[in-house]
Amino acid sequence: MSYSLQVLLILCIIIAAAKCTGSLMVRWGQPGVLGEILVGLILGPTLLNMPSWSVFSASDELVAFIKELAAIGVIFLMFVAGMGTDLKQMKRVGIVAFWAAVGGVILPFFAGAGIGTWLGKYNIYESIFIGAILTATSVSISAQTLMELHALRSKEGTTILGAAVIDDVLGIIILSLVIAFKPRTIGVASHGITLPEIITNGLNMLMHMDDVAAAKFKVIVLIVLMIIFFIAAWVIGMRYFEKWSEKIHYWPTAEALTAFAIFICLLYSWGAEFIGSVAAITGSYIAGLLFAQTKYKIDIEHKFSLITYSFFVPVFFVSIGLNADARPLIAPIVAAINGYGITGVPNLGWDIFWLTIIIVIAAIVTKVVGCYLGSLFTGFSNLSAFRVGVGMISRGEVGLIVATVGLAAGIIDTNIFTIMVVMVLITTLVTPIFLKIVFAKFGGVELLPEEEPPV
Repeated sequence: MSYSLQVLLILCIIIAAAKCTGSLMVRWGQPGVLGEILVGLILGPTLLNMPSWSVFSASDELVAFIKELAAIGVIFLMFVAGMGTDLKQMKRVGIVAFWAAVGGVILPFFAGAGIGTWLGKYNIYESIFIGAILTATSVSISAQTLMELHALRSKEGTTILGAAVIDDVLGIIILSLVIAFKPRTIGVASHGITLPEIITNGLNMLMHMDDVAAAKFKVIVLIVLMIIFFIAAWVIGMRYFEKWSEKIHYWPTAEALTAFAIFICLLYSWGAEFIGSVAAITGSYIAGLLFAQTKYKIDIEHKFSLITYSFFVPVFFVSIGLNADARPLIAPIVAAINGYGITGVPNLGWDIFWLTIIIVIAAIVTKVVGCYLGSLFTGFSNLSAFRVGVGMISRGEVGLIVATVGLAAGIIDTNIFTIMVVMVLITTLVTPIFLKIVFAKFGGVELLPEEEPPV
């Protein structure tokens, strides 16, 4: 079978499997993303190892192709996330949401970094990135559960939504800083041809700086160009996106405005990495956030979502499972039961198994406690603050995006990535259960009027 036919077949399997399992999960009261990740694990090396099937003779090329599609899917997904960010909502929930988000970022970050350093024995970049993944929050699962409980417009529900937005922004900043100061980064940065590298290497050749001076100069260049990128990206977007969209909207060609949005999304992604040395998804998130301020928000978001969720996102979520290998995690259990491990898989012992358990517990506890303290100290009651903390547990697709960036950047290895995938799955599963308990079992909620901000 030719390579092009193999591409068509593997994409057929991925998309069909993702949508079927996603639909099943929704029918069972769980988020569809869980089905897409789980089917990826089933199709990946954990169980069926689909790329190694005899029908896919060009397995290495297919895996590389799927990774590239998944990378575009991440960029598009973050653009949609940016378009879904409501700046007015952030202002509406006020100081409580801000400090809840801060608490929900600081505590998981330091807990993850500490666990990685002292228990996992990982290097500083790996440990910091574990902390960065733990800071993530995906509010989509919480929002759906709150709607079912008729609590989305409660002061707790509104605060959870606002805190999740702020959490995403803080998480993007942390991710960008970690990527920027890591010697090897994703995409073009992995080849050392980013603008900061060009400037630093060029001046180093002229001035013959020693290693210490060159390192200090590189940090300065990174920071300056990062600031320039963010300022330029924001000013251009706020000043010109509306005007450009207005003109392009009337071009006599099919879907010109959607094509323009894709162009800006990709251009900002490229600029974020090449100029600012930050993750490409940072640029796409900013692009989406800026387009959300235009009067064409609804049209662009609708068209972009069709492209993203029908093709690229299923490929991305299934690729998560294809990249993860959970066999080392379960090998000790199999060995303990049967007296032997999984054929062809090195038994890493119980260390990685218990590390996974500790990280999952830390992910849940630190997010609840951090958001609880942030809400409590800014005026919420114990119960309301605890509800906010529980609503922020799920890492969902945000945690997966950060983990994927870390794996692609070479910051974390496959074992850490797999642990993070397991953590995301468990936190996403337990969030609806815990939310129903704290809202349904411990008294009703006070709904906010449309016009009033939350207390």
